Amino acid sequence: MLTQSFWHNWGCILLNTLILSLIIFPLIFTLLFLVWNNKVYYKVLSILMAVAGAFFSLLLIFKGPFLYQTPSDSYHVFEPMVLILEILILGFLYFVSIKHKRWKVLALTILSTAFFLYKEFAASPEAAYSFNVDNLSIVMLFIINVVGTLIVVFSNGYIGHYEEHRNLKNKQRLYYGIIGIFLSAMNGLVICDSLSLMFLFWEITTLCSFLLISYNRDEEAYNSGFRALFLNLIGGAAFALGNIILSSYYNIDSFTGILQSSKGGGLYFIPIFLLCIAGFTKSAQLPFQSWLLGAMVAPTPISALLHSSTMVKAGVYLIVKLSPAYAGTPLGVVIAILGAFSFLICSALAISQRNAKRVLAYSTIANLGLIISSAGMGSSLAISAALILIIFHAISKALLFLCAGEIEHTIGSRDIEEMSGLVHKAPLLAIIAAFAMASMILPPFGVLITKWMAIEASAHNPFISVFLILGSAFTTVFWVKWLGTILSYPNDDNVVKTSMKPIISIPLLILSSLVVLTSVFMSRIFNHFVDPEVSALLNVKNELAMKNGMVISQLGSFNDTIVFIIIILSILIFLALKGIYGKKARVVKPYMCGENNSENGDYSFRCVDGSIKRASVANIYLYKIIDESSLITVGYIVSIAILLLTLIGGLIWK
Repeated sequence: MLTQSFWHNWGCILLNTLILSLIIFPLIFTLLFLVWNNKVYYKVLSILMAVAGAFFSLLLIFKGPFLYQTPSDSYHVFEPMVLILEILILGFLYFVSIKHKRWKVLALTILSTAFFLYKEFAASPEAAYSFNVDNLSIVMLFIINVVGTLIVVFSNGYIGHYEEHRNLKNKQRLYYGIIGIFLSAMNGLVICDSLSLMFLFWEITTLCSFLLISYNRDEEAYNSGFRALFLNLIGGAAFALGNIILSSYYNIDSFTGILQSSKGGGLYFIPIFLLCIAGFTKSAQLPFQSWLLGAMVAPTPISALLHSSTMVKAGVYLIVKLSPAYAGTPLGVVIAILGAFSFLICSALAISQRNAKRVLAYSTIANLGLIISSAGMGSSLAISAALILIIFHAISKALLFLCAGEIEHTIGSRDIEEMSGLVHKAPLLAIIAAFAMASMILPPFGVLITKWMAIEASAHNPFISVFLILGSAFTTVFWVKWLGTILSYPNDDNVVKTSMKPIISIPLLILSSLVVLTSVFMSRIFNHFVDPEVSALLNVKNELAMKNGMVISQLGSFNDTIVFIIIILSILIFLALKGIYGKKARVVKPYMCGENNSENGDYSFRCVDGSIKRASVANIYLYKIIDESSLITVGYIVSIAILLLTLIGGLIWK
């Protein structure tokens, strides 16, 4: 008996230490970043943070899932700390909203204060905080602590040049410090089983996002930062109210409680609906998508970290975790339709964009919509697709954002049309970017396979099927268009080639390797992480299994290993033949229906009125068919109508 008690106590200490380490180790690096403002020092710390992140991720993979509840004595230690942090968050919100005269943010802060006071003085207090490191949490922690820290390493070669180019003061100490706090909050968010504790981390990520989006400290940056803050505070208020209703009326204060409760209509529908609204805002779904588009004013590593691989994933993480509460209900159907609608609209809007970061922004919103739609459908196949897409989208999109930032530094522009000939000017960068785009649309990479799974799962609902099929077609258009541009031969044969610094190229190459490795080992990832998580969420024996890259007995199968071998051999054969038979590309001067004035290589011509104009090449943007303003208006109207009808229908559904 004594031996069992000894090992139990040691086991609790180890789990407690592991959980605290996930939250504390990024904060330790935050303090270290604040000690000394030196580029070499930041580089060393960033690499150490990446190594530590990989270590913790691997440790959790080997440890496996576990549910842990803090002892009652520990709760009394943590509760005052949580209370102080919540007060500090509210104090900061009051300060910035009044200082910058953002009255809508101030109004939401007052509402948040009311919810806070009710929770502290009127609601029943929790007895303990619980942590649930399930398979989904392990996947999210891998994304945060490996992909996220690689982005921090990339920042060492990017942020200094960015500040110099924009004539900004050196704020790198603040930059790295806030990122450390953000990573800590994200780690805490995805391991919390307690809803109230998750809400604390949820709000910290919102504040970090505001500070990082406002990094440039100009009018555009502040407007974008406050827009993100306002919309995410709407989600935060919905989260707080939903948590209060669940706690007060149903005595539910954790995801485990939601999982164990039975589905119902009427009042029980409201808190689940409110928590889903919080997920929609954080993942920038229609009608809340504008904050993510505005956030593109931030430096590219911030976009990669917050708005592709981590923060926006918190929204879909919440909605997937809530799937047991709405699977098989009208709310689940509406979530699936709304996610599919966002996927369709934003995929179409991405076609009409020339700004690379806006393409990535709309693509991100679209893919998050696909994840949410899959979660809403609620079947084993659909939720499996959602979980797999979270992994592959995070890695590929982080790679794409970083490539876009480096391309902008290389050519001085985000305009896709000006990226023509990039393969000649920066061959390695162009090849990595092309590979990242191919991983979003081609087999045997995971993103395409998850779309296939989602479309198959939507067969029971023609509306969802049509939205997903058309959205998938649109994604192929804008990726192939961009891919063709960067691989096209330049019209100027005298371009000087550039090379990337190791601090830039190494994170890009590691992320590229992760894209390949996760695709090669997709079956193992599915069978060891996704399949058990789906079974736990739906509380049923999942009959699915993955072999050779596809879910067997559902979609047929193909051998992904053979496909990868064929692709590699094809590339090698192509390079060999190119070396033997390849000739230098021939560039023909265009006929410009005027006096040719292109001897200097600028492809200009003299018009009949004597003016000099430069020739330009158009691309497929479908401006007259896909009008961004009109389509966004339609998106607002339809999505708001869906949410209102859902609320009304849910209240009368029994």
